[in-house]
Amino acid sequence: MSELDQEKLREFCAGRECLTINDAEPRHEVTLVGEITSLRIVPRAGSPSLEATISDGSGALVAVWTGRRRIAGVAPGRRLMIAGRGAPIGYRGRLLFYNPRYELL
Repeated sequence: MSELDQEKLREFCAGRECLTINDAEPRHEVTLVGEITSLRIVPRAGSPSLEATISDGSGALVAVWTGRRRIAGVAPGRRLMIAGRGAPIGYRGRLLFYNPRYELL
């Protein structure tokens, strides 16, 4: 994502009453806004999971919907609001949300 695109995304997300992904604390209930940068289907123990990487220009998180291959309207480039509790995983404690509540914007 180019620096100009990140700046436009930060401006869009700042217009909402939400935290930035960078400011979100693990294991706390948060509402975040961002854009889906990538989407993939991951097989887990015989049941697929839909994984979306979401960025708001300040950072990125991963949202996982278990038992789903697709969700109508959830696609790369789409903006959405998600809510839930994130768990820190991987590099620099990136947040992972399992089955977050979401609203397409």
